[in-house]
Amino acid sequence: MTKYILVGVDDAPESQIALRWAVDTAQQQGLAMRVVRAYLNEVEQWPAIGMAGYVPLPVEPDVFRQGLDEAVEFARDQLGYDDVSGRLVHGDAANAILTEAAGAEMVVLGSRSRSKMSAAVLGSVATAVAAKAPCPVVVVRGERRTGPIVVGADGSELSDDAVAFAFEEAARTGQALKVVHCWQAPEQHIAPIATTRQLLKNWLVENLAAYREKYPTVNVRASVLNGRPSDVLVELSTTASLMVVGSRGRGGVAGLLLGSVSQSLLHHADSPVAIVRRHEQSS
Repeated sequence: MTKYILVGVDDAPESQIALRWAVDTAQQQGLAMRVVRAYLNEVEQWPAIGMAGYVPLPVEPDVFRQGLDEAVEFARDQLGYDDVSGRLVHGDAANAILTEAAGAEMVVLGSRSRSKMSAAVLGSVATAVAAKAPCPVVVVRGERRTGPIVVGADGSELSDDAVAFAFEEAARTGQALKVVHCWQAPEQHIAPIATTRQLLKNWLVENLAAYREKYPTVNVRASVLNGRPSDVLVELSTTASLMVVGSRGRGGVAGLLLGSVSQSLLHHADSPVAIVRRHEQSS
């Protein structure tokens, strides 16, 4: 089966930014691309049909087909006709994307602005897809920019997957890589804080040795930073080209919930965010 990047599109300007990001990545990785446009007919969802008040007009699929065709045409101009396909789906956007993601190498979605109103929209699509997709999900905010790729590492298996993904992206794009472990000193501690921080730094460096050997061209820096992971990583996103984290941290229910760090980055990061899960962990 041809490997492909899956991108979800709609009428929002952020969707076009995600489309361009996906096309660039597909070009760089030599992958095909699939574009999905989902829609719901409001009349079928409206509870007040037959009652006094506003009833939405039915929408013909051709209205959405035009937007999908334009996105597919743009991608084909860059990747070639045979390497791009499109699908219009009548149904919930998150479910439509998850269905198509079964064979994808990566899912790319656009992000709304960081307002309270848009957070509800993001939560219903990007969060659901990132929590359940059987492959990495990149939620794009803003145009592609230069800057380090930043990955959060906590020693868990999902964190290791995120580190591997980040090294691959750094090698592919030529960006520097910053691997960060966040740590908060307990109020009562036996060992001196400086000693503990150095031990953590040594642990992090040792865990990166195999990746450094596999990706010798990557300019990588390991850092142990003090603070809550969600706060530290959101702050680092202001200068990053991509933030990378596992789909959840320690604990949680695999395949059902995103960790608090992933959730925080999805809603507050100032750069694209990659939520990484192994392909075989699909639910």
